[in-house]
Amino acid sequence: MASDVSIQGRSNDVSIEDVKGAVHLDGEFMESVKLAKISQPVIFKSSRTDMDFSRLDGDLDLDSGDLQASDLVGPLRLNTRSKDIRLTGVSGDVRLQDENGSVELRMNKMGSMQVDNRKGDIQIYLPDKAGFQVDARARNGEVQTDFDQLKVDNSNDQAVATGTVGTGGPHVVINNEHGTIEIRKTSSLAEAPEPPAPQKAPKAPKAPRATEPPKAPQVTEN
Repeated sequence: MASDVSIQGRSNDVSIEDVKGAVHLDGEFMESVKLAKISQPVIFKSSRTDMDFSRLDGDLDLDSGDLQASDLVGPLRLNTRSKDIRLTGVSGDVRLQDENGSVELRMNKMGSMQVDNRKGDIQIYLPDKAGFQVDARARNGEVQTDFDQLKVDNSNDQAVATGTVGTGGPHVVINNEHGTIEIRKTSSLAEAPEPPAPQKAPKAPKAPRATEPPKAPQVTEN
């Protein structure tokens, strides 16, 4: 589809795919929204979710309790509540706010980032070769990280992780209340050692040629 797509009002299911123009959804979508391969900006507004981003190279699936998307190009702005969010292959700037749900964000290409959440855990996966600066704070939670350059203090009611990774660069600001923050390396998952393949059972040693194996006893019918 070459032209823009605009849908307003109330609808149960919306599915839009392979659009060369922009997509604008404004209303109440009761069941699910599925998007894929949108070449121009996407704007989505409902009573619970306000979202816009520049392009969708993969797909997006949104329902009442979950938001999942892959290969999404920012700048991304997402403000929602009571949703578990899982975004993979994200490129560019990110501004994300949620509550009463978990957030999992896997960056492909770094931009500046601010993630705020309440009553749910945050997992951020960042490229291990990228440079960036981190200011992460978890109130009534803790901070965990794979990046040795970050200084982590979990000793108080507000856990903190700060520092510069690599040569610095975009600012990564993460705030959470009543939940943990994990700052992980993308490659820590991709390069994790695979479980060893099951070993083949050793072949039974061949009997010496000079001796013959004993004959099996004959079986009689009952």
